[in-house]
Amino acid sequence: VISSSSPSSSSSSSLLNMEPPKGCAAKPFEKKRIAIFGAGGYLGATAFGFLQRAASIYGTGISASSSPRSISATSGGLEGLNKVLGPCFKLAYAGEDLARLVDTSSTSHMTERLKTFDACILGTTYQLEQRAVTLNTYEKNVNDKTYELYLDERYGAWQNNVPENDADVHESIFRNSVRACREAGLSHLVVVETPRTVKPSDFISILEEEGGMTYTYLRTMSPLKKDKTYSFEKGITNQLNVKKVRDGSSLIPFDAEKSEKEPAVMREDFAALIVQSLMSMDWGESRILEVSSNPESTVSSGFGGKTPANKPMRFDRDWCPNSGMLAEVLSAL
Repeated sequence: VISSSSPSSSSSSSLLNMEPPKGCAAKPFEKKRIAIFGAGGYLGATAFGFLQRAASIYGTGISASSSPRSISATSGGLEGLNKVLGPCFKLAYAGEDLARLVDTSSTSHMTERLKTFDACILGTTYQLEQRAVTLNTYEKNVNDKTYELYLDERYGAWQNNVPENDADVHESIFRNSVRACREAGLSHLVVVETPRTVKPSDFISILEEEGGMTYTYLRTMSPLKKDKTYSFEKGITNQLNVKKVRDGSSLIPFDAEKSEKEPAVMREDFAALIVQSLMSMDWGESRILEVSSNPESTVSSGFGGKTPANKPMRFDRDWCPNSGMLAEVLSAL
């Protein structure tokens, strides 16, 4: 997918010369259905918004048939998702047809809601919020409570009575989710290592133990930053550095104190990379990718400016302006 908003003729030339996509964009007529866990969190919601836009554009290989699908534990997930979609994606909206509520302690319950899907975006350690189970879903009694999942974080989430980041419940939710994806017949996972993750290697072990699916595991040792006035027309702001982690390498957990010296990775850029990896990376292979900001590659879509004909810039043909630069980075791996 090549953006029409590339910042220079030299970068446009390099995009035209890059390797063709190997992911779902390789055969765009075979549209793939994508599910995403924790879409009520900001990173998850932004990735969902990009998926919605990509599904409406030919060439991405992403289906718009009941897809993307938000997987959450309560109605709070859909509420959090729509609070991001509205302002950041020009009044976009996810209705109940694009969401399923699941009992994360039950593999079979999740499996039923993932059938007919092709790939899934998962987090490692989610931000959890204790909430009442939504009525008429899977509650055993009216006082049942569960943990809502937020991929990355949701501003204002109630953080009382939630497990610590190293609690066993995080690995249990992840293992059940991966197992459900496998039993539902999914082909590929994109796993996002969140800054809350205490033991990254344990989540890699779960992916290997459960088997049957390939995965793209994305991580960063840089702090994540949010653009509080983000609109999708801004596209990406940095081309990002992405490198493959060698097989067998030990994964050092994210350290917030040490990361302060590193240039921040914008959450919106990271979300776009998640979606681009589905289009660009071969679903037949597994890989671990480490992401960092590229200080020498700050880019702009020109949002808010004018064309040479003095007309407002248009972005209706882009799922994410300048996303082609991310495709270029991934194709070089």
